[in-house]
Amino acid sequence: MPRTTVDIDAPILKEVKALQKKVGLPMGRVVSKLLAEALKNEEVGKRPRRFRWTSRAMQALLDLTDKEAVYAVMDRDEK
Repeated sequence: MPRTTVDIDAPILKEVKALQKKVGLPMGRVVSKLLAEALKNEEVGKRPRRFRWTSRAMQALLDLTDKEAVYAVMDRDEK
């Protein structure tokens, strides 16, 4: 099995060591399993998602055929 050195944040290392004691496997095996799961989840996330069109009825807030009403809204100060 290849060997390498990896810098791991202290809180993460603490959790991995706790998991190692719980499952009774060597540290390398625990880390390998965790990385394999993370990489598998990453591959699943790369699949294109199905597009789902969502629509809903909208109600007009203004009668666009009424010029005066349109100009009144355009001239109104928004605050």
